[in-house]
Amino acid sequence: MKQFFIDMMAAMMPYMKIPLWAACILTGLGVLLLILRFVRGSAPGLGLIGWLVVAIGGFFVGAQLMGMWLGMGPTINFGDPKKFEFYTVEFWKIGFVVLVPGIILLLARPKT
Repeated sequence: MKQFFIDMMAAMMPYMKIPLWAACILTGLGVLLLILRFVRGSAPGLGLIGWLVVAIGGFFVGAQLMGMWLGMGPTINFGDPKKFEFYTVEFWKIGFVVLVPGIILLLARPKT
């Protein structure tokens, strides 16, 4: 069973840029809604976007914990492997960088 999880984690690591870019887009949209909240006083959807960003950040932190349990170091390579450039970043770092703006968006959402 442990080998199945190792194979699954190795297969999913190249595709982890997709949720990372989704979190970046959602965070940017959340910042725009946050500015709208301070200008107009309301920002519909700010709480939802905050929860989505927190969920993606929690996913990255959870994937790091699972990888550590499996004895792997899950990372994302931002370099070009064709040129032998390897700029790897661990999942926990990405998770916390995504979690912090998500928590800020949740704290700034309008209370109803």
